[in-house]
Amino acid sequence: MVLISIVQGIFKTLAWFAGFSEYYVQVDDIEWSYLDTDNGKTDKPIVLYLHGFSSIKGSMLRVARPSSYEYRVIVPDLPGHGNTTAPTVTTYRATEQAVRLEAFLDKVIGQAKIHVVGCSMGGMIAGTYAAMFPDRVESVTLICPAGITMPKKSPLLQIFEDSGENYMRATTADDFIRLHGYMFHNPRRIPHWVANAIAKERARQGETLERLMDDILLDFQTLDDKLSQIQSPCQVIWGDNDRILDNSSIELIRKTIPEDRLDVHMVPDAGHCVHQEKHAEVGQLVLDFLTKKTSSTQFNLNI
Repeated sequence: MVLISIVQGIFKTLAWFAGFSEYYVQVDDIEWSYLDTDNGKTDKPIVLYLHGFSSIKGSMLRVARPSSYEYRVIVPDLPGHGNTTAPTVTTYRATEQAVRLEAFLDKVIGQAKIHVVGCSMGGMIAGTYAAMFPDRVESVTLICPAGITMPKKSPLLQIFEDSGENYMRATTADDFIRLHGYMFHNPRRIPHWVANAIAKERARQGETLERLMDDILLDFQTLDDKLSQIQSPCQVIWGDNDRILDNSSIELIRKTIPEDRLDVHMVPDAGHCVHQEKHAEVGQLVLDFLTKKTSSTQFNLNI
């Protein structure tokens, strides 16, 4: 718990230096915690960033920062994560999370339109949200999104199908170190005491994370049918060495979303955590896409 508090303190300091402040808002049965660059003090266009499974809002700070100079940037802890409470009815299907997200946005920004950026589970929610609330979404960026069929199975999926072992459910230090090795193209060594503290925190959240993972598995192909319902311009960013969610899912995206609304980037030497491993490059790609979106409706396929 001490290490987790230290990590949260570091993220809070980084957020402050990056121009973000933390806010809390009660929406129905959930108290949301979120970072915001101006809390509605300006009329800048809004970009919403959504983190992945078992992560927190602070993990998106570095990739979100390039957009924060020209846009109002909002980064929430998703329900069941970080400082945002779990819902009373603990189901975390993508459609339910999208509805909760809409209620949160209604409370925080009214009916203003947004650009939405999501990574992994957050990408699945972002794509679902864009399909369900097309009038709200100006553009959507999917960073290694979950919820799409993989024509080529990722190493982690192959292990799961062969043995039934799901590395994403890591609750011990050794399990987390093993998972960490799959998440990055060039993973840095994690001291065992750090991994142990993270594993203890995951174990403390065990029931919530278990339900989240169960519902993610139920939504394993949920975007397959929803991609065609996305009406806004769509950007896709994927690491070329993603061993969690294979980038062959891009094939389905290319077949479903018209090329004139699609912008795809494969980032070299990057794994599933491409937004952390290559945060400067990915942050700039997102900003370039947002800027281009305001000046043109034509997008190139860079893959």
